Amino acid sequence: MGYWDIGLRHIVDVDGQLLAIDDETIEAIDLLARANRPTGSQLWLLLDGERVPIGPEQRLSLSEDEVLFFETSDRASGAGCLLAA
Repeated sequence: MGYWDIGLRHIVDVDGQLLAIDDETIEAIDLLARANRPTGSQLWLLLDGERVPIGPEQRLSLSEDEVLFFETSDRASGAGCLLAA
């Protein structure tokens, strides 16, 4: 059975959490909600080693051929990360 048989067409990574999304597009605020991140967080698209800011109402086109990687302002600032003493 292929991934398309179960409706998982698009894979995105938000702060290291993989999400399967069937929709071809999604608004940034909805992506944050699906990833259980605060919807007021700044979302960044990680692309070719650079962080591209994404606005909360921006509609994102998802690809079936690649995983898109996102980071939130919480993750970028180090919130929630454990530091070794």
